[in-house]
Amino acid sequence: MLHRLDLHHFRIYRDTQWCPGPGVNVVLGDNGSGKSSLLEAIYLIGTGRSFRTARLPRLVQDGQEEATLFAEIGGASVSLDGMRHSVGMARSRTGFTALRLDGAPVRGLSELAQLLPVQVFHPGTVEMLEGGAGERRRFLDWGLFHVEQSFLPLWRQFSQALQQRNRLLRAGGSERELKPWTQQVAAFSVSIDRLRRDYLERLQPRLEATLAGLGQLPEIRLALFSGWAEKDADALEQLLFQDLERERQMGHTTRGAHRADLRFTCDGVPVRDVLSRGQLKTLSYALLISQLSLMVQDYGRHCVLLVDDLCSELDTAHSRAILTVLASLNQQMIITALQREQLSHLEDIVQSAKMFHVEHGRISALP
Repeated sequence: MLHRLDLHHFRIYRDTQWCPGPGVNVVLGDNGSGKSSLLEAIYLIGTGRSFRTARLPRLVQDGQEEATLFAEIGGASVSLDGMRHSVGMARSRTGFTALRLDGAPVRGLSELAQLLPVQVFHPGTVEMLEGGAGERRRFLDWGLFHVEQSFLPLWRQFSQALQQRNRLLRAGGSERELKPWTQQVAAFSVSIDRLRRDYLERLQPRLEATLAGLGQLPEIRLALFSGWAEKDADALEQLLFQDLERERQMGHTTRGAHRADLRFTCDGVPVRDVLSRGQLKTLSYALLISQLSLMVQDYGRHCVLLVDDLCSELDTAHSRAILTVLASLNQQMIITALQREQLSHLEDIVQSAKMFHVEHGRISALP
């Protein structure tokens, strides 16, 4: 849970402190006032990424060298270790310049992400279905990261082996030099593939239950495309050696866990070919809800839910259905909207919410 957030020279925020409540929070304000930037800052702390842009230099306020964020997170029963922590993050236009946990430097963003699981529902969520395979792998691996302890060390070992192999490929390394790294890439890929498949087996019934609650969508099946005969490291190793000359020319490894894709079908047909744009949006939100439901109800984890302008994206019935399910998870939730009137169909959800107004990067509490 997020208790406090300080923003300094982040986007429109020059020097702002904000303390959300533990339940539902509503942030109102005009377009460009800083609503989405507030959610973006929280998402950055929990993931190291922006959900709005890949150009992270834009996070630094114009005329400034660095943006900094400070947060108080956690607390009894709502964090991985049940303790409250302070997190500090500084970002220049070229990269992160400081990452601190309780005043001490940390190795990487994963240490912060484990303490503050955060998920965002926003207009770009549909890219999971319409975009490239990387978006779908990120969705899948976010869930694994937060519920499967063996995933992160395994992914780190895989990444190290992959980097070494790619370095040798670019240098024209011999088959003998490449062999140990090829074997590791294959073995770790199969182990990661197994974790992903087990996770999808648990996620499928959650998705079916979510879709049944939302209505108006057909049955959707999830399947992982690995690019090799799964469960067989020898088969992948053989394919990698078969592709060796082409990979030397390209300078990178073309098969493995980093190239997998998650596929969504309806009656055996890709959903992009049969669902409307509106249905794809609803399905993308349903996938996130299913993942959160699994994480909260099966694993007892908690997550900060960020909902950016959902009522402008979906019709009244669908936005209400989605927010009702999210509210039932009893997690800290932060909802943005232009005006209170946009939420009139959600009165039972927001009536006890803490209300805030943001204008030109200044946040004030509303009665």
